[in-house]
Amino acid sequence: MLFNNISERRVVKDGVHESVLEMTADDYNKVYNAEYNEEIASEIINHHLIRRGDDGRATNIRIKHDLEDDMVRIYANISYLGNEHTTYSRH
Repeated sequence: MLFNNISERRVVKDGVHESVLEMTADDYNKVYNAEYNEEIASEIINHHLIRRGDDGRATNIRIKHDLEDDMVRIYANISYLGNEHTTYSRH
């Protein structure tokens, strides 16, 4: 699974890094056939972190298909404090 047209926005609120990944529903559905769940969202965000070389750990992962603008958004908190080097396993 590789999304070349994914965009990310991050903000830090009260020491918590909040990340939002966005992609078109068309790109998402080519891979996941309109199935939206937290397991898939976790797979996508963890893969995104690997590609960035980011040692953050995603928590509180949520996914939403916005029908109005036909975008898929994955929301997560990214934790850094107290982390060892993160090793991700591929399923």
